[in-house]
Amino acid sequence: MNPCHICQTETKNSCSNCKQVFYCSAEHQKKDWKEHKKNCHPFKIAVNNELGRHLVATRTIKPFEIVLKETPLFRGPSQLTAPVCLGCLNAIDPQDYKNCEKCGWPLCGDECVYKAEHIYECELTAARGKPANVQEFTNPHPLYQCLSTARCLMLRDKDMERWKKINELESLEDQRRGSMQWKADYESVCKFILKFFNTKLFSEDEIMRIIGILQINGHEVPTSDPPHVALFYKASFLEHSCTPNLAKSFNKDGNLILWAPKEIKKGSHLSICYSDAVWSTGDRQRHLMQTKIFKCQCPRCLDVTEYGTNYCALKCEKDSCRGLMLPASLNDWHKEWTCMECKSQVDKVYVNNILERAGSDINAMEKTKENCLKYLQHYGKWLPGNHYYMCEVKLYLVQQLGKQVNELMVLSAEELNMKLEYGKELVELYEKLAPCEVRMLGTLCFEVHSAIAENTRRISLQTSLSPKELLEESLLYVEKAVGYLQYESDIFVEGHILKQAKINRDALKMVMRM
Repeated sequence: MNPCHICQTETKNSCSNCKQVFYCSAEHQKKDWKEHKKNCHPFKIAVNNELGRHLVATRTIKPFEIVLKETPLFRGPSQLTAPVCLGCLNAIDPQDYKNCEKCGWPLCGDECVYKAEHIYECELTAARGKPANVQEFTNPHPLYQCLSTARCLMLRDKDMERWKKINELESLEDQRRGSMQWKADYESVCKFILKFFNTKLFSEDEIMRIIGILQINGHEVPTSDPPHVALFYKASFLEHSCTPNLAKSFNKDGNLILWAPKEIKKGSHLSICYSDAVWSTGDRQRHLMQTKIFKCQCPRCLDVTEYGTNYCALKCEKDSCRGLMLPASLNDWHKEWTCMECKSQVDKVYVNNILERAGSDINAMEKTKENCLKYLQHYGKWLPGNHYYMCEVKLYLVQQLGKQVNELMVLSAEELNMKLEYGKELVELYEKLAPCEVRMLGTLCFEVHSAIAENTRRISLQTSLSPKELLEESLLYVEKAVGYLQYESDIFVEGHILKQAKINRDALKMVMRM
């Protein structure tokens, strides 16, 4: 029994969504809804010494259920970016832009001059007595490194409510201080702000704290081109996992949608991936240490086989052995690697040489079908089929083979089978390793669906029958595509794939009913 939120009468009836607020009657629940809906989520904020604030599910969350929709607390240009419009945050067209009359910063047009977010750096720049002068538009511009920090700092005197919330977020200033990143930020952002804006409004400590808050809590938002950075208050309490249970999507206005691709049990900690879930363990760990200042201890990182996928393994150096080599544990990635079959060892220099060559060749090669096939054949001597570099190239191949419907129809049987084989293989792998990489998984599932549909068409032409099993399999993958992409806006390529997937799904269901 708990007290009713309105009248304090003891009751056992809780809000069915959040399970945290109690009402003695439907009338009292309806009376409180206007206020309660702002915080009615299927999670609560918990605190402990190890994680600090984090989110815990207050009930079982169903597959595909939205857990949180949130508008940005703050948004601004990325720290490393070519010049962008400070109104809409899209790239500046060097042949078609307008300089703000007050501050000189380039904008894409009159409609962006008076946008609320531009007011902050506009006022700060105007106060220096000299307008900004941007002439180069194609490469990352040093002036833009300081803009999000400066814009955020201006909230202190312009919007106390947002400023208070931003300062509740973790900066990890004590951990960051003295690191290479901290020193670079101090020179290129902190000292630059004080000198460029010729201001004494902010202290160095204040500036460095805001830099830390933006780096630790910032989300890359792809609704502008290039993507911009944004802070989301409640989403900042999500903990990290390399195999998280929440997917991120954004609507066309840049609002964050967090949802569950799979069921989440009551009491589970809610998580997102702070890094890139398809990267190798070493790359994820380096990125997290550099940007978030912690070493990941999630179940995936602690298991060097990564749930039995051997995503980072190398083939044994002995020709007579078909085993795979991995380090002994998460703490041994920089030590000897051992074959799981014959127990022979190689030093890290041997491992690094293979991985550096394999990575350099991917970056350097043109991603044509021919080059991808040559890469797989060549590096198949050292890398197993599930290795992250091999998977990256297979992903290129799946996308290259039959890009358009008319191209798919003229693929050779061998190429079509390759698209099917690699596509299914990648879906199975990434559903295990990165189940919340929904844009990649949704696109992959649509590619597999399309290949199965084409294979079915060819079989039908030969036999005058449509094999039921193939139709069912094609429907399975297109329904998966719809599920993974269902919250993608039509401003993204994935949103257009979603529209086509829905059309194909409905058409398939009709065919199967007939």
